[in-house]
Amino acid sequence: MVDESWCFMKEPILVKLKMKKRYKSVLSIVGLLLILVLVIGVAYLFYDKVLATPVYVDGELTINYIDGKKINTNDKKEIKFSVSNESDNISYYYISFNDLKGDGNYYLKFDGNTLIDGKLNAEDSLDSIISDTISVDGKETKMYTLEITTPDNIKGSISIEKNKETLFTFADAILKNTPYVSQSKTAIGSEAATTNEGLIRLSDDLGTAYYYRGNIENNYVSFGNMMWRIVRINGDKSIRLILDGTIEDVGSYYDDDDKSFSYQDVNMKTILDNWLNTNLKDELKYIANTKYCNDIVKDNNNNYLAYTRIFTNKIPTLNCIGDSFNSAIGLLTIDEAVLAGAIPIGGNTNYYLYNKNITEPWYTMTGAKGNDNEIYMFMINNNGGIVTNIQGNLYRGVRPVINLIKNIEVTGTGTLSDPYMIIK
Repeated sequence: MVDESWCFMKEPILVKLKMKKRYKSVLSIVGLLLILVLVIGVAYLFYDKVLATPVYVDGELTINYIDGKKINTNDKKEIKFSVSNESDNISYYYISFNDLKGDGNYYLKFDGNTLIDGKLNAEDSLDSIISDTISVDGKETKMYTLEITTPDNIKGSISIEKNKETLFTFADAILKNTPYVSQSKTAIGSEAATTNEGLIRLSDDLGTAYYYRGNIENNYVSFGNMMWRIVRINGDKSIRLILDGTIEDVGSYYDDDDKSFSYQDVNMKTILDNWLNTNLKDELKYIANTKYCNDIVKDNNNNYLAYTRIFTNKIPTLNCIGDSFNSAIGLLTIDEAVLAGAIPIGGNTNYYLYNKNITEPWYTMTGAKGNDNEIYMFMINNNGGIVTNIQGNLYRGVRPVINLIKNIEVTGTGTLSDPYMIIK
């Protein structure tokens, strides 16, 4: 008799083997599906990121919308973007809102400083330009933040485009006539600049600046029927000027009734504001309301930081260490005077801030020493040197400083016989 028991054992084994194969197949399919889903998900995230941070090329400019272009907020939103200039020359671009709807405020910031601010008010969708002349130097990338705040809700988008119209600005003219260098010929703060060292590149609070140093002969500007000297191209490409002489009336920085030594509260502000409105009232549209630096800050030992910076460390700066404020008129800082060619000890009659017709010390906007009851402001002496021993409530010379707006064109070459003049 044949033993058939093995047949009954073989059948379950075959079933199990078939089921195992099917299970493996199902697992393989599920695994493939999971991998496919994962790939699609990653691709979607990458695609979404690309959409959120589009990069556009407009001529020599590359614009990277790091946080995207869309605005949709009922509280506060920050939109970061960068602009790169691939050319060797300064380029200009504008920023605009598109299809905007809602109320609020905006602040365009660079390096933590507000360059432009304004209000938004759009019941119906509208397009509006935030700024039409923002500059970026050749081979430079600038990173900006546009901050938007609203009590309600704002929707829309932003766009950044190169200026289509060619504007050869005052800054362009200066840089064409005097190519900049990155290093001064003499040690700043230690050696007086007595020869023409030209235009030197340095950063300030607003970006890349260019300042004149030494015995400059092509930084004259005729403006408002007066002669001025160019101190520097500011980081926002406005042009800082100082009067080539002092005003007729002497003045004190503060008087006994002033409650603080801050420029916003002192007698000097009143003097300069009155002078501006009397002598340049027909030229105000060309004068920028821009940043000045009032440095009367002390350290923990009650020493003025500017005195240590200039006399001890000899490291003048165009970045504001003290209190910055916006104004149409102000004074020079001691740092700007040292960068121009002055030194802490000794005079200098061979740099552009020296004027033989100025017979008395003139005020800067920087504190040198003092206490809670009195302050001694840095001054520039009639020999071009630095003075720190004159109390700020005494009457001395006043040299106004103004800044011309960036989107103007000029004629001239900057010499005394052919000074720069605004094309009106």
